[in-house]
Amino acid sequence: MRVVKTVLLAAALVAVTAVPAAAAPDGGGGGGWEPTSTPPFVLAAGQICSFEVKGDIVADREWMRTLATFPDGSPRVQDFRGVLVIRFTNTGNGRSVVRDATGSIRVYSLADGSRIQQLHGHNALPVRAANTGFPGGDYITHGDFVVIDRPGGVREVPVQLGTMENLCKTLA
Repeated sequence: MRVVKTVLLAAALVAVTAVPAAAAPDGGGGGGWEPTSTPPFVLAAGQICSFEVKGDIVADREWMRTLATFPDGSPRVQDFRGVLVIRFTNTGNGRSVVRDATGSIRVYSLADGSRIQQLHGHNALPVRAANTGFPGGDYITHGDFVVIDRPGGVREVPVQLGTMENLCKTLA
């Protein structure tokens, strides 16, 4: 029953509060939006895919804002959106692809340490190989998704309205 309630809540969140993507919200200065960025990354073999994945940032014009905070000032609700294009490379065989991760994400942080994320548009979604809530992989999503991160590192994806590409398979 708890799973059904979680799925229904997550679906309602996507339907009611999805945030549209924009390259530079409010011209970049209003509405509390601040520039942010995604740094280049390396994911060790076995962490996400069975091989090492390198991520080089091709384009990055991301923005974030905090809509609500906890009494201690930590973020309770945040929005992220803007342009993000990444080149993913399998460092073992040299295969690489460029993927558009331009989209929006609204993140709800809960008091118990859980996080609910609403993904809209194109987004990058890494899931650890050892995850028990959803198969591990380095995904690019296209559409509307809800991701739940539970304390202890379990990641679930109960709402999937769109397509997902697992880059671990693409780059193998």
